[in-house]
This record gives sequence, C-alpha cells and structure tokens, in this order.
Amino acid sequence: MSKAFTRESEDAPAPPAPRRGVPVPEPNYMTPAGVRAARDELARWLHERSEDGGGADRAAGGAHEARIRELTEHLATAQIIEPPPDRGVAGLGATVTIEDAGGRQTRYRIVGALEADARRGLVFWQSPLAERLYGTRVGDAVTLPRGDEVEVVAVDYE
Repeated sequence: MSKAFTRESEDAPAPPAPRRGVPVPEPNYMTPAGVRAARDELARWLHERSEDGGGADRAAGGAHEARIRELTEHLATAQIIEPPPDRGVAGLGATVTIEDAGGRQTRYRIVGALEADARRGLVFWQSPLAERLYGTRVGDAVTLPRGDEVEVVAVDYE
C-alpha cells in the first residue's frame, strides 16, 4: 500500500507515559482512593506491556517502564490513611472548602504525593497549603501561605 493511503496516526509514536517524577515521601501516606487508582494504573501499564511486548515503551523512550517503577515504588511503601472518626476535622482525604472575604469559594482535597495535582485542587499533605488546612473545622479562620485570610466553610470526606 502506498504511504499516501496510511493515516499519520499510524506512524506516530505512542504517547509517553504520564511519568511525574514524584519522589516517594517518608512517610508515604496515601488515601484509600489514591492507592486504588495507583494499583489500577499499574495494572493497566502491566497489561499493556504484556499485550504489545514492550513495543510502545520502546517508542516512548522507556517512559512506560519508568512509570511502572514509579507506581511500584510508591505502592511498596504506601501507608493507607483512613478518614478520622471525627469527620468534621480536616485530615488526609478531606475536601476542604474555604471562602475568602469576597465570598469566593475554593475547594482543596488533601492527598498523598502520588495523588497530588494542584490544577485539580489536590494538594500534597506536606505542602504549605495542606499544612494550613490540616486539622481545621468549619468556622475556623486560616491564613493561607500567600497571606490571604479565609474561612473554612466545609470539610467533607468522600
């Protein structure tokens, strides 16, 4: 078949694995949902590797194997932290809703290192923001790392 009749996507290399280069913290606290997600992702990568014999990984410059190693390292030392008995106190796994003086609300979920994604409001429990929110209750005033004063208006666990 002539090259003119093939799709460009067939020639394109596989997309790189989402290697994030997240070092394993000590201690390596993770939420139950974070551990489940990491295990599911690891299973998908391992299945893909067994299905294609590693061809996609070679095309991605070894990124798939690097992601497999990253997930394996995190899961090997994960300490799963369940929600506290008092669900009114912000801890690992809590979604904390804050409100500024102008009435603007923002939600943050306190999570483990591998789960963190600031763009989605998932903050690593050792980050300055999470440290300010940890242990708060509805009605508490909090000074954020940039100096903004906010009020905690909700603490929820999924």
